[in-house]
Amino acid sequence: MSWQNTTKKVAGAIAVISGIVMVLSVGISDVFNIIASPDDVSAEVSASLGGIDFIDRVAVLGVAVTILGGAGLGLLAQSKDNPPFLNTTLTYLPVIVGFLAFSAFGDSVWETITGARTWDQYDDISNSYMLFLASSLVSGVVSLLKK
Repeated sequence: MSWQNTTKKVAGAIAVISGIVMVLSVGISDVFNIIASPDDVSAEVSASLGGIDFIDRVAVLGVAVTILGGAGLGLLAQSKDNPPFLNTTLTYLPVIVGFLAFSAFGDSVWETITGARTWDQYDDISNSYMLFLASSLVSGVVSLLKK
């Protein structure tokens, strides 16, 4: 196995694990609320994320799809029966989430990748979110290097 495949698989596994920790820390109902109804998110979760904006909504949708997709539980898979957008999303999910991570959370993600993050200054929600975003960025970049 090439270093690119190994790195992509390890980063993908870290994204799934940190995504699961985030969902367990936030709660399934608040994960749904972040995506669909941000005004209904608990005050604790909203404060931990520094408020909920459009990018958080899309990134948390990425958490859900990553967990449910092929790298996670395998409940969402590419199929000729799927709408084309779903197959495209599943194929390029690490690149999509990686782009969001880089463009919206660049400094925090870079701190996570380089080991400069001071983990004890943040709660489990914030830490698992940044670890998910950073590992998705690494997986996305490496998957582009493979192509």
